[in-house]
Amino acid sequence: MPVNRIFRPDAAGREPTRKSPKAGPAARLLGAATAPVLTEREAKSVLALYGIPCVEERLATERNGTIAAAPALGFPVVLKALSRDLPHKTEAGVIHLNLKNSVEVGAAHDAILARVAALSPAPRLDGVLVQKMAPQGVEVIVGGRIDPLFGPLVVVGLGGVLVEVLNDTALAPAPIAPAEADALLRELRAFLLLEGYRGLPRVDLAQLCEIICRASEFIADQSQLVREFDLNPLICTGGNITAVDALVVRAVST
Repeated sequence: MPVNRIFRPDAAGREPTRKSPKAGPAARLLGAATAPVLTEREAKSVLALYGIPCVEERLATERNGTIAAAPALGFPVVLKALSRDLPHKTEAGVIHLNLKNSVEVGAAHDAILARVAALSPAPRLDGVLVQKMAPQGVEVIVGGRIDPLFGPLVVVGLGGVLVEVLNDTALAPAPIAPAEADALLRELRAFLLLEGYRGLPRVDLAQLCEIICRASEFIADQSQLVREFDLNPLICTGGNITAVDALVVRAVST
């Protein structure tokens, strides 16, 4: 994740470094993972322990299950390949958006399997994720990483596929308090989008700041077990803020 601005809060106002009650259960889930990169579903399960709101989804392991899951969630839906070998699913071509009926879902399922089969080396496939299509909104990225000098850091910025292009991010030492999260957001050039720019619903900044704080707790708590993570994107539509994708990379002992 590119970073172009660093926020250094006043030490007097910083959150004390302490592990949250979720640290133990999350550490056990991380320890149970069998690969350095968690699947999207595993990553969301860990982050959900910290109160990160994640999109409603179901895992299907065959075509009929995929088709059955879609109306149960409610159209439109999104289909994604679930594979720890494909952390960047958009680039791999294994995401299909805005599927409006069972025929489209079946065709998308077939297309995902064909795409996975065509990749070399062949990725391991755990199944197909069927997700409720999130409403349109401002896309924000919240992530974290372990810096060898500064320790755990939390990162925020404009999210989605444009994060690498626009390079509009800022970071701070983790964990942070809500006031620090608010200041971090205001460092962004894209902050105007969160305030209801050109008819977009105004984002609930208090709720977004709370999610950022929870994410900062995660990277601070799990600094010995996690190398980096991101929620990209968090789709913010007024007071509805939902993570539709997540990535967690474990620290690997050498």
